[in-house]
Amino acid sequence: MLNFLEGHLPLLAGVILTVLLLGIRGSTRDPDLRDDLRGAVRMLIAFLVLRLVSRFLPEAGTSDGLRKAVSVGWMLTFAYGVIRAAVAFALKLVRMRSPVTTPKILRDVIDFTLYALATVPILQSQLNLDLAGLLATSAVLTVVIGLALQETLGNLFAGLSLQLDRPFEVGDFIRIGEHTGRVMHIGWRSIRIANFRREVITLPNSMVGKEHVKNFTQHHEPVGIEVQLGVSLDAPPNQVKQALLDVAREIPQVLVQPPPMARTVSFTDSNVQYMVRVFLNDFALSDSVKEELHTRLWYRLRREGIELPHAQRTVHVRREATTKRRDLADTTVRDLLRQVDLFAPLGPEELERLHREVVVRRFGQGERIIQEGEEGGTFYVVASGEVSVRAGTLQSEITRLGPGHYIGEMSLLTGERRAATVVALQDSVLLELDRPTFARLFSDHPGLARQLSAQLAQRRNQLRAVALSSGGGPDHTPEAGRILGRLRQLFGLTHE
Repeated sequence: MLNFLEGHLPLLAGVILTVLLLGIRGSTRDPDLRDDLRGAVRMLIAFLVLRLVSRFLPEAGTSDGLRKAVSVGWMLTFAYGVIRAAVAFALKLVRMRSPVTTPKILRDVIDFTLYALATVPILQSQLNLDLAGLLATSAVLTVVIGLALQETLGNLFAGLSLQLDRPFEVGDFIRIGEHTGRVMHIGWRSIRIANFRREVITLPNSMVGKEHVKNFTQHHEPVGIEVQLGVSLDAPPNQVKQALLDVAREIPQVLVQPPPMARTVSFTDSNVQYMVRVFLNDFALSDSVKEELHTRLWYRLRREGIELPHAQRTVHVRREATTKRRDLADTTVRDLLRQVDLFAPLGPEELERLHREVVVRRFGQGERIIQEGEEGGTFYVVASGEVSVRAGTLQSEITRLGPGHYIGEMSLLTGERRAATVVALQDSVLLELDRPTFARLFSDHPGLARQLSAQLAQRRNQLRAVALSSGGGPDHTPEAGRILGRLRQLFGLTHE
């Protein structure tokens, strides 16, 4: 091999090999092969430059030391270039057999090992160095250096072990000890992760090798996150778990498959612990999804009268009617009921009784109040905030409603399924009345059914006109008769 390097053929071989590697590098789509060949091409270009310099050095005026240095330089660069190219193609064959990417640290170890094996004979032949004797006489120095670099070497071998075992890759979301973030860099000495606060944390490989590592994104599978909360001991577990699942399914980032799940975890002195688990495509969304779960659960559980206990023990003594309307003053509720045209035929005494039967519901921003296609037995009056009425496959917005407007009357009075979806655009408070309340009204006021049917028919035609952007409305009489018939059938009315 040394005789070959000292001849003239290496120059021709270097030129041919350089051109060949440049052509392969330009045509391949493998980024790892391109990176490896780039290093090989640089070595071979350096070889060609040094080889030409050695040939054209003048005999006179050039010291033997300079000639030796140039000679050693082009021999080493040629050997390194050939080694780098050979390793690049060997690793390409490995990747063709296995989809697993070869760790960079492993490629570096192979390169440096072969570089060392090629360097020793070249230095021994060209510089007449006794490397074996030099290493033997520096044993004490080697021990001192080894002790000084003990931690660095530990990180080096730990990094090699991590990359061979491959518990994570660049781009994965991992948790190491108390640190959670996306892997930004894997090196010889350390790894770097960026957490949710966009802080870049550097962790030594030796520490990473001793910690438990959780990988949340390996193989691009959905990842599950959990939220736990304590609920009053009086709340029925099945009701609580159903509320947890309903809220989880409303969040857009939560996957349908695998489906969310809710569990009763444990009983404590002051509450029952529940857990809801949802699955996401991207763990980076976990913090925002948890926040959304906590926010929406507060509104949902409050509407259903389910208490989230405080840390201290408190004895609550209160009237049920006060509990239902604690979000609004009584005068506000009365004023809102007077504004509803459906209740115009009612006298002051009947409105006062209606006021006592009202339940106040609070909805958070983004929550669905009514779902299109579902059955509905409730009627709502917007007390504060703003809601969006949406319909169709694309859920296009039809209109927005504010305080004083009402929704849900058609499904409640006719038994039809909800014709639109209603979503809270901001935190909103609504007054809720149910079907038994209207059944009582029809029983006490025989002519109320016909009056409401006419008003509902007019309202429906107005909404259709808005939705279709048409100028006029159709005849109300057939629609009013149909609604009255449905209303009589649903409430069992036999009188006008």
